[in-house]
Amino acid sequence: MSLSAPPETGTGARLRRYRRRLLAAAVIGLIAGLLAILPQSREFELRGIDFLLPLRHLVFGPLFPPSKSDVVVVAIDEQTYRTDPFSNTPKVAWTPYYGYVIDAVDAAGPKAIGLDTILPTTLDRPELLLGYDRPFLLSLRKAAMQNHLVMGETKLSGQMLAPYPGQVLAANGQDNVRMLNMPMEKDDVVRRYLAGYATQEGGHIPSFAVDLAQRAGAKPPKGDFIINYNTGPGDVPIYSMADLYACASQGKTDYFKKAFAGKVVLLAETLDIEDRFRGAKRLDWNEGASARAAPARCAVAADPNSFATNLDRKSMPGVLIQAAAINTLTKNLALTQLGVPATFLLVGLATFGLAAAFLALGPVSGALVGVTALALEGAASVAALQAKTVAPAASLLVTAILAYTLIYAYRFVIEDREKRWVQHAFRHYLAPALVDQLMDRPEALKLGGDQRLITVMFTDIAGFTTISEGLKETPGKLVELMNRYLTMMTGPIGARDGYIDKFIGDAVMAVWGAPLAVADAERKAVDAALDCRKALADFNRDVTPEYLPSGQLGTRFGIATGIAIAGNMGSEDRLNYTVTGDTVNLAARLEGANKEYGTTLMISETTAAALPKAENGGDGYVLRRLDRLIVKGKTEPIVVFEVLGRAGEVGAEDRARVTAFEAALAKHDARDFKGALAGFEAQAGTDPPSKVYAERCKGYLEAPPPAGWQGEFALKTK
Repeated sequence: MSLSAPPETGTGARLRRYRRRLLAAAVIGLIAGLLAILPQSREFELRGIDFLLPLRHLVFGPLFPPSKSDVVVVAIDEQTYRTDPFSNTPKVAWTPYYGYVIDAVDAAGPKAIGLDTILPTTLDRPELLLGYDRPFLLSLRKAAMQNHLVMGETKLSGQMLAPYPGQVLAANGQDNVRMLNMPMEKDDVVRRYLAGYATQEGGHIPSFAVDLAQRAGAKPPKGDFIINYNTGPGDVPIYSMADLYACASQGKTDYFKKAFAGKVVLLAETLDIEDRFRGAKRLDWNEGASARAAPARCAVAADPNSFATNLDRKSMPGVLIQAAAINTLTKNLALTQLGVPATFLLVGLATFGLAAAFLALGPVSGALVGVTALALEGAASVAALQAKTVAPAASLLVTAILAYTLIYAYRFVIEDREKRWVQHAFRHYLAPALVDQLMDRPEALKLGGDQRLITVMFTDIAGFTTISEGLKETPGKLVELMNRYLTMMTGPIGARDGYIDKFIGDAVMAVWGAPLAVADAERKAVDAALDCRKALADFNRDVTPEYLPSGQLGTRFGIATGIAIAGNMGSEDRLNYTVTGDTVNLAARLEGANKEYGTTLMISETTAAALPKAENGGDGYVLRRLDRLIVKGKTEPIVVFEVLGRAGEVGAEDRARVTAFEAALAKHDARDFKGALAGFEAQAGTDPPSKVYAERCKGYLEAPPPAGWQGEFALKTK
């Protein structure tokens, strides 16, 4: 590369170069300061809290230990749903249990009780169970009379979701009902909390957490405030509703006083399917942290999966954000963003200093200085956060990179003497390495996945079209039935370490082996299917008659094991973690193939090979080979099996039926269709697969299969 002009030399040239450099650094510092005080930048600054919180915890530890939290949570958790009396009672009928626990908590002397769960419906109606909610309403009245009670309501898609009017009346009216809504930033993270809401009359109503904090003695905030999240495992003690109900039933008042006296108590759902948000502590959130640090149980044994399965890095129950907001106010910990003038001066001067250093140093030395400066600025930002001030850490980072880029670009273009050398440095240290990576293969937006050995299960309701037609006049009942059905189905899957990939109408797709490897995936998938089948029997006895007085729900299962692609798939701006490939398609085909044989649980040969067989009365599973099946879209047959059940669940009669079926199937495969027909017809009246094979044998007697046939059957439907 030739130079456009010879480099300047002499003292005068050096002074002019120094002045130009000083001016360039000043201009960049001024631009950086102005950029930092833009409204968009001020909002962007809040995102830096997410990174500073774990660093603050590393340096200073948590703001306070769990025992010093002013807030505790009574959780309607997974264990509650699985524990009597809750497990055998529809949720709308839990109100007497709520009242029982609220009475016990209120008697312990809390400063306030907040209901972060909304009960918009009731059984307490003349046409249903008039007076059923009386214990619950009396509990609300008692707590409200002591100025303890705050109930929540929320606005969803422009519609208000509020407690049932009778509950509001029992709670002394609307003055004890507050909005639960929390503002989310553009990246869908909750970092700020609303102080309240303006009324149409020009007044002001405090928000849910603010009202509770004031009842606990906190000063009302002057406006919306930034939540100062505590860090570390179990920073807010969480008590299971099931445990507290059992504890109250045993009259253990001392436990309640120790747990709830002088506290703000929040009652809420903590499941992993609803009311979940991303908080600023998302980068510090340890999976299972609350399970490890949960308070000692009073009456019910702790379930290690109760919290560990639903408190993860990606989201957290909304009640824990409400708790963080209350602790922020009661402990006077609200964060304050650095003011506009101070931000302008800090960012401008820091960037000016870095720019001046970059002008005096080569690219490598400048990068080292920049990294060192950023480390010092980061440490200062962490110290500022400990002092309840949000420093412009994000702006300092961005402007440092901007200064580095602009300064070395300036030296490349303006200072001809160093042009060739700077160009070389740019190519190696910034431009090609960084830009090519971002433009060609940005890691953060990369689509695709990797190969995994997985087990996939598909389930589907038999005759769903007929069921939906039967409820077409009451679509709300159909939706309610499906929601309750799908809730019932997901319980056993989750309990067996399965991952619910998606719901497809009335169907469920579950995966074992992705995103995390699962030991004994095949056995756990089959156990989940058997558990679902047993749960469905109870569901048909206890729930289905409410919606289908003369009908029952039947579910078919298809399970396959093999290699599939697992990972983020979708478009550049919308991703979904899922699995895809032949194994997934096969599981779906096997679910549908149950129709052909009148079976409910069909598995692939690969899945069956990993299951222990029940032989000589031992532990294992009772299987029978159904067919060498050619599913739709395939040309090669695969061996498929029916799972009748676990060894202890299958009686002698069913075992004998399997033995007779397999004997007839052996004759069928050996082309002894007459002998096979006799074996199949002997039990065709009670065994649907035998009836299917009896019809096939009749057909083969009239039109034998071609030479080379080895017992395979081509499935023409799903």
